[in-house]
Amino acid sequence: MNTKDLSEQLKKQGQELLTGGGLSLNKVNELQEQFGLNELPNPKDKGVIGLLLEVFSEPMVYLLIGCGVIYFFLGDIHEAIMLMGFLFIIVAITIFQENKAERAIHALAELSSPRALVLREGKKERLSGRELVCGDIVFLAEGDRVPADCLLLESHHLASDESLLTGESLPVEKNDFMNVLSGSTIVRGHAVAIVSAIGPESLIGKIGQTLLTKTRSKTFLEVETDRVVKVFATGAIFLCLLVVIIYSLNRNDWIEGFLAGLTLAMAILPNELPAVLSIFLSLGAWRMSKHRVLTRKLPAIENLGAATVLCVDKTGTLTLSQMTIQYLATLHSDFSLGQSRRELVPEEFHEILEYGILASRKDLFDPMETAFFSAGELYLTGTEHLHYDWHCQKEYPLSSELLSISQAWKSQSSGDYIVGAKGAPEAIVDLCHLEKSISEKIMKKVQSIAEKGYRVIAVAKAKSNVALLPHHQHDFEFEFVGLIGIQDPIRAEVPAAIKECMQAGIHVIMMTGDHPTTAAHIAKKIGRPFSDKIMTGEEMKHLSDIEITSALKHTSVFSRVMPEQKLKLVELLKKSGEVVAMTGDGVNDAPALKHADIGIAMGARGTDVARESASLVLLDDDFGSIVHAIRAGRVVYKNLKGALTYLITVHIPIAAMSVIPVFFNLPLILLPAHIAFLHLIIEPTSSIAFESSEMHKRVMSEKPRAKNQSLFDKKMWLPSLINGAGIMSVLMAIYLYTIRQSYSEGEIRACVFTALISSNIYLVFSSHGFKNIFKNKLSLFLGLGSIVLLIIIIFIPSLHSIFMFKAISLSKFIGCFLLGFVGILVASFFTEVIAPQ
Repeated sequence: MNTKDLSEQLKKQGQELLTGGGLSLNKVNELQEQFGLNELPNPKDKGVIGLLLEVFSEPMVYLLIGCGVIYFFLGDIHEAIMLMGFLFIIVAITIFQENKAERAIHALAELSSPRALVLREGKKERLSGRELVCGDIVFLAEGDRVPADCLLLESHHLASDESLLTGESLPVEKNDFMNVLSGSTIVRGHAVAIVSAIGPESLIGKIGQTLLTKTRSKTFLEVETDRVVKVFATGAIFLCLLVVIIYSLNRNDWIEGFLAGLTLAMAILPNELPAVLSIFLSLGAWRMSKHRVLTRKLPAIENLGAATVLCVDKTGTLTLSQMTIQYLATLHSDFSLGQSRRELVPEEFHEILEYGILASRKDLFDPMETAFFSAGELYLTGTEHLHYDWHCQKEYPLSSELLSISQAWKSQSSGDYIVGAKGAPEAIVDLCHLEKSISEKIMKKVQSIAEKGYRVIAVAKAKSNVALLPHHQHDFEFEFVGLIGIQDPIRAEVPAAIKECMQAGIHVIMMTGDHPTTAAHIAKKIGRPFSDKIMTGEEMKHLSDIEITSALKHTSVFSRVMPEQKLKLVELLKKSGEVVAMTGDGVNDAPALKHADIGIAMGARGTDVARESASLVLLDDDFGSIVHAIRAGRVVYKNLKGALTYLITVHIPIAAMSVIPVFFNLPLILLPAHIAFLHLIIEPTSSIAFESSEMHKRVMSEKPRAKNQSLFDKKMWLPSLINGAGIMSVLMAIYLYTIRQSYSEGEIRACVFTALISSNIYLVFSSHGFKNIFKNKLSLFLGLGSIVLLIIIIFIPSLHSIFMFKAISLSKFIGCFLLGFVGILVASFFTEVIAPQ
């Protein structure tokens, strides 16, 4: 079938499905089974083989293999097999952790896929774009990412940005029965279309993945971690060479010298650091998604804990976005709807609703448009003021120059064009070209209605019998009709959340398009300080950047602001040293969302363009979710810092006990088997156990950290060094005491290893807080599991040869175990004195 025939078939099918209510669920399921989901193969999906290859690129794996090979050539087959067994377990643990992080990323990817408004079984519903099938009827609007290749059935002033596919920078005008392509963005107008190709069959699927592949730049923490790992690696190489030379010269055994050097490398290299960072950020994002906050860019997890300013929109974020019309006013009289029945609403107010509806799109997902149509059904049913049989001939959309929207309809009776306009009162007053005295009277009424907390919308009407409709709203002769007060209840959790932000040192700024008086009323109700100090977008136009920056220090509310003014405010806040989180939902909000340190898009009412420009997406548009995200970001950072502090602390005594015996020609304590065994404990403890910690209950009572505050600062290094030195001192004391008491080499090793394991257990428990240890079941399990394993390898004779231990008495075991606790306990005391957290 040629392209023309296929297009004609799609047109016919589309018209039938549009009038018939779309595809049935049975047909959708059948098509999905036959052709699969609307998605492209994910090039980042590593799979088990990919994870294995990644794990086997780790230095620790090569070091274990190297030690095993040396033991094999030394004829110690038993030791070589044992090390390979440890290698298998370490690889299994690493794959489990990486796979968990990978699953978290996949879950987030599914949430962040483009959404589509689809007609199925007679109902419009929002779905993930991946669920679309060929034949689905989709509704496209400004800001939407086109989810599949589609044929337009009905279009209204539609233009799409296809630069991703064609490289063409200018938007492409689209008319009925033209194609729109998957991956393009609707930048103007709205349309109804039928899906013609999905997934690999779409144009973007045929072109390939290169268009969608974006190399993510490393975050500040990742760069910092890489730097620290390189420093450790450089030091490890130098020390290892030194150990090989000193051991070999002192003991005249180069093979054993290489083995000692490899053991030290295993002890020093903090190969867990990059994995810990990756796991914390991935699982942190996944945990936040459980609270309806989607992380699209991982740096947002880092920046959340440093946010000092939170810029929020009012509608849908601070309010429920459940708008209802509560108040009507003409030039001469007012009427409060309340619970009024239709027959009790005076006739003189019917026209306000009539023309307000004529200026509204039939968009069930826009709360304001829904409010108008609901009021029409409630108060105008059965009157001549509803015109369901009329067809919209032209739409004049809202713009930054004129905050009003008009729609021209063809009257079925007279054949004239009837125009309804609604928008900001000052814009409608401007459209109507009213005398100054009348304008002042209207604005006085606006002030009065706004003081009640209502959002005020003005309505106007026009009539035209021209053959060709004009290009601009101002070309009509509009007549002022009246004012409408719209109520949108504040979310119950907002005042408490605002208070929590203030306690956390975060300045909350409300930016809204509402009238200043309405904005002030809402700000006062939610408990914002300086709610009476309001700056309008008009005032901003006449102020310098310096004056606006100065005003930002004591201004919490900006009203009647345009999207470009939001961007300006974000830029000025950042220049003054603030870390800015910013919410937005529209196409014009995208620049501000992108420029903010943390862009937060609305998921329920936001456009795909806003979502894709943002770092975070609130799936329920709830302000409380933002506060939870900030709290979660701070907890992730603190847990990450705790994990890295633990890692550096525990590596100090391990490295020391690997080096000191070599330098002083004393019996070796830690062999490759011991290091491998310790890694079985350290790796899951440093990543999953610390990541799941919930001990930071006071995290929102602290001030934000500096944005580029080093993770490896004095507050981490000093406690690590003190605690590490404390554990090392106890281990050295036990080591020297047992040598002096003429213990055998196996007994010395068993005593020191017992103290080392007990120190590690205490370190983990104290890091989480002893009060919280029973809440973190994984840490408790790892601690108790470590004790059980230690008892097994110390007291089961058949395992002594694996670890080169000799049996020690129960009293010696208990004594060494308790001394391990004492060492870290004393070190913790000094840490609190010298470097309190």
